[in-house]
Amino acid sequence: MPKPFLNMLALFLAGSLSGLACATTQQAPARTPPPEQAAAYFPLAPGWKWAYEIEKGGEKILATYAALQQVGDTVIIQAGEERNGYAILAEGIARRESLNPGDFILKTPIRAGATWPLAGGQATVVAVGQDVTVPAGTYADCAVIEEARTNPDRVLRTTYAAGVGPIALEYQVSNPETRKFDVVLRAHLLGFTRPGEDPLGNQTAGPAKP
Repeated sequence: MPKPFLNMLALFLAGSLSGLACATTQQAPARTPPPEQAAAYFPLAPGWKWAYEIEKGGEKILATYAALQQVGDTVIIQAGEERNGYAILAEGIARRESLNPGDFILKTPIRAGATWPLAGGQATVVAVGQDVTVPAGTYADCAVIEEARTNPDRVLRTTYAAGVGPIALEYQVSNPETRKFDVVLRAHLLGFTRPGEDPLGNQTAGPAKP
């Protein structure tokens, strides 16, 4: 075989292998870090609505929540026939108890391992930046918050999706007979609408980011 042909073949193979190496080592685009501001995980502008499937006592029920109005730093959430207040503060989002803010449900910065005190317990950010799937869809940039309290020992585990709000919840209570925690309530997001959206239209369920 003529040497010029061999030289050309060697150059061709070298170029092909080099291109293959580049292709196999190419990295995916870096993922944007999850937000750390508490408000990013629970949008509370009036007009937001959420629908959940709640499992309790072996039964499943539909529950809807709606942000009705904001007065000062307080947003009123309608849950069935009940109305609950949440205070939107610089430090985070707290349950409103009478005229004073109560325990924080989310407190900046939302970072894995972060903690803050609760009445009779402590809240812990156990995970951030997770992709979580519920009936409404798959959501990226989720943060999981555990509220652990005593008398009785109990744990409320809530998963918040950035830009959406709570998408999953599990409530466990210690059983003194078995010395284990029993799940007494679960909830999963079925759908939601943002302010100004048609509640009868397509539910928004953002896909997970790559």
